[in-house]
Amino acid sequence: MMQSSLFSGVAKLALTVLICLSFLQAVTARADFINGDQLRLYCTSKNPNDEAVCFVYIAGAVDAFTTIDLMGEKASGTKRQFCLPDGISPDQLKDTTMTWLARPEANLDLAATLLIWGQSRKLVAVDRRPLISRS
Repeated sequence: MMQSSLFSGVAKLALTVLICLSFLQAVTARADFINGDQLRLYCTSKNPNDEAVCFVYIAGAVDAFTTIDLMGEKASGTKRQFCLPDGISPDQLKDTTMTWLARPEANLDLAATLLIWGQSRKLVAVDRRPLISRS
């Protein structure tokens, strides 16, 4: 009897685990990427939280692009594409991004990161001033 009771308890536990796992698999994973129109809405909102999302999203994208550039330059001598001027402020990045998004040909259905990439490449010519001073 004890074995039967033990087996029954283990079977119930296993069944419970399987049911829980099936619920976890039913939840679709999704990343919260935003498109250009959503970024524009965050950046034009009067809500301080939305403004923070705007600044962090733009700064994060620019940081990712410049980091990839620096890694490519260091690892394989790839020419840099993103050479922002020293001292560029978050407000300047936001302003240039908003100007880029306001262009008639801007497709705001694209991922905001792609639109930021486009404006960042046009912000400053690569041959002018590197982001990090080399000593």
